[in-house]
Amino acid sequence: MKVEVYEEVYRLMHPKLTFLLTSVDKAGTPNVMALAWATPLSEEPPLVGIAVGKNSLTAANIKSTGEFVLNVATTKLAKATLLCGTRSGRKVDKFKSANLTKQLAHRVNPPYIKECIGHIECKVKDVIDAGECYLFIGEILYACVDDTVFDEHWKDEANVLLHLGGSKFATTRSR
Repeated sequence: MKVEVYEEVYRLMHPKLTFLLTSVDKAGTPNVMALAWATPLSEEPPLVGIAVGKNSLTAANIKSTGEFVLNVATTKLAKATLLCGTRSGRKVDKFKSANLTKQLAHRVNPPYIKECIGHIECKVKDVIDAGECYLFIGEILYACVDDTVFDEHWKDEANVLLHLGGSKFATTRSR
């Protein structure tokens, strides 16, 4: 028997690769949030779309500076990711609370997260009003990855963190 789902319909589109998205405000103060609502949009030019809650500090930061970094999380970062997804950067320094290390990015001001295995630096090309979220269209300016866990595709050793919905996470194993 199939049952109708409405409230959780987006979870039918999971699992999703989980990112720790970094942004900065005009003064350069960094923030980090957990994000699974990201998708590639174009290879040429390289574009990515991210959905971010309108009332979040991250949305305010991205709207004011036009930059963000997607940092690829691993299963080792599950607790930190959950913390970054359930706390407000207006109330707590999530880098400190989650024991995350900031590193300089190559082409944008928001920092990398050292503990993450991949980084995608983006400049906002467009913003679309999408319900309770803003859909930020970002042009990818630079991307890098730990070559021990990526060779055109994620290797099993990467243990990328996949979001199932709510506070549930998983990873993949192909062998």
